[in-house]
Amino acid sequence: MTQTQEASPYPNLSEYLFDEWIRLDVVLEIEMQRMMQHPEELDGSAGAFRGMYLSDTEAKALLDDDEPYLMLTAEQTYLLDQLEERIRLRLESTSEREVPLLRLQAVLGLTEQDSRMLLAALAPHANRKYIRLYGYLQDDMSSQHLTLDLMLRLSSRSPGERKRLLERWAQTRGALRGLFAEMTSAQTRKDVSMLSEPLVLRPRAVSFLLDLPWRVQDTLTGLTHYGLESNRLLEPPLIQDQLRQRMRDYARDRAEYPVHWNLHGPSGSGKTFQARHLCADLGCALLEWDLAQAAQEPDRLRDELAQMLLEARLQDAIPAFRCTASDNRIHLLLQELNDWSGDVFWLSDAALKAPVRPPGSVWLDIPLALPDMLDSVRLWEQLTPSLLAVDEREIALLAGKFRFTPGQIKATTEYALQLSDWRQASGEGGSAGDWLQTAAYSLLRHRLSDKAVKMESRLDWNDLILPADAMQLLRQACNRLVHRHTVLSQWGFDRLLPYGRGISMLFTGPPGTGKTMSALVMSKELRAELYRIDLSRVVSKYIGETEKNLSEIFEQAGQSGAILFFDEADSLFGKRSEVKDAHDKYANMETSYLLQKMEEYDGITILATNFSQNLDDAFVRRIQYIIRFPFPDSDHRERLWRSAIPQAMPAGEIDYAFLAETFELTGAPIKNIVLSAAFLSAEAGEPLSMQRLLESVIQEYKKTGKLLMKDRFGPYAQYWKG
Repeated sequence: MTQTQEASPYPNLSEYLFDEWIRLDVVLEIEMQRMMQHPEELDGSAGAFRGMYLSDTEAKALLDDDEPYLMLTAEQTYLLDQLEERIRLRLESTSEREVPLLRLQAVLGLTEQDSRMLLAALAPHANRKYIRLYGYLQDDMSSQHLTLDLMLRLSSRSPGERKRLLERWAQTRGALRGLFAEMTSAQTRKDVSMLSEPLVLRPRAVSFLLDLPWRVQDTLTGLTHYGLESNRLLEPPLIQDQLRQRMRDYARDRAEYPVHWNLHGPSGSGKTFQARHLCADLGCALLEWDLAQAAQEPDRLRDELAQMLLEARLQDAIPAFRCTASDNRIHLLLQELNDWSGDVFWLSDAALKAPVRPPGSVWLDIPLALPDMLDSVRLWEQLTPSLLAVDEREIALLAGKFRFTPGQIKATTEYALQLSDWRQASGEGGSAGDWLQTAAYSLLRHRLSDKAVKMESRLDWNDLILPADAMQLLRQACNRLVHRHTVLSQWGFDRLLPYGRGISMLFTGPPGTGKTMSALVMSKELRAELYRIDLSRVVSKYIGETEKNLSEIFEQAGQSGAILFFDEADSLFGKRSEVKDAHDKYANMETSYLLQKMEEYDGITILATNFSQNLDDAFVRRIQYIIRFPFPDSDHRERLWRSAIPQAMPAGEIDYAFLAETFELTGAPIKNIVLSAAFLSAEAGEPLSMQRLLESVIQEYKKTGKLLMKDRFGPYAQYWKG
């Protein structure tokens, strides 16, 4: 073979491995010849039980034997040098695509000696003959794999070289050792002698070196790989683009220092998105590991981490750990990353407290906050598909109610598009705004129902019978939420209002005058959830517990901009009492705390009371909208009677004027009367009549302990029942 032919590149992996196995066979043959020089080691009396027990002859031979290494004759040295030089020359012109070992050498910084060791460990996976040969060479057929002792025997050519290789292996951690698996079944052997340590390649390393298909297995199912090309195809951030540029510039200017990037924020805030953009700028992939699926036991976690870092090296990827700030395993992971010389991403819900950080690295704390109102509107506008035609008012409502991250907004619009396809195909009605609202609520996982009752509404403004000034204030409050984006964000009032951007309302008036109904109408108008606070679940006799409950309510409501309706609020937050003892003082603190949470809350808070005089004056002054629901006069009562009877209900001649003038009732009892009369009419099989209505009026008055005299019924006295 000519020199040119010997230096030609390897056309494929098989031809390269063929040469390496020839070289390994030569080394194994030389070692066998060394063993042949000690015939007592091959005592014929052992026969088929060689390696199963130690004879006297063998024991004496061991006492006389020094540390073994390759004892090469001049001819053997020449042969090995020729084989290794031929392989080296051909590899110089071979691409990493044909021989994966070349990529491993470049990524891990492996020496030629390291590569020889990897190939010796790889050999049993390529040809079964090496399994038995390794057992034979170690005089132990139960040890049919490479051990540290056998590797030293096959790799060193002098006692000095053997010592250097042993020291290097003992001191090596990280890249090279990460290619080998920890074999717990051989733990006893390992503890007896480091030389007996099995050197078994991880399955991932085997598949990579042999260029075999690979799927993430078992403990590493929480891994997600984002390739370089997919990272480069990412669209620019709709928000936080300045942050992306800052991270890119910082990484390029300080390339000599590994950086631990702690990107923290709520789910969907763009942590992975920003990490992928930086990886694209740095020309590498991203390998993300969800620690929720990682082991809890330290030893298993270390092994999984080693596999994860190995995969990151093989994929030329920056490792990323998705975790929570409360995860107590982070300290251990940081310790194990001392030998990792590259960047690391920590993607957490809150800033990580990392007292021990890898030396020689930079730690950066980067918060990814929820988008402000202006950014939220922009995200809804740009992420909503054109097929979902929504106007500016609807966008403003969505942005004002849902404190969503970019990821949540994208998920909402995608699901809304699916809903529109399904409902249109099934002939159901609805608008794009309805589908977006439904999709948004489906993403919420709040726990408001633990301490509040959700109220559904089908009522609209036409169902409300109130004075003009009360209706005007209710509409103003709704419009304030709709136009909050314009006033606060576009016109700059958000800078002047660091808090108090929400809407606080006080509904005051006698029972049944429309306070709850008004809240329901606002809920329908704004497509917002309405929760009536169950005071029995909020108020606690234990100091501090009431505040804790209130804090949780407002925190959970903030996810969806829900309307919070505190009914009979005066019973909980009445006039602050004169401080006579610790309990009086703490009751006043509860009132102040409620005011504070109402001012911090961005949504609508409604306090309803039948007795406004019981509320503290300082408390009332801090309420933005005070709406009084007066006892209805006769004109309003007539409208209430008319509105209480549905159009679909068959009815005879009803004297609405008489009912309104005669009976001084609010809207709630009027509805009860009409409903009761409707059931009486249904039972009798006749249309609604004055007789049934008056019978129900008498029943309603008796329920409240009031008596109706016969003369009150005037022309309808025949329907009176004493």
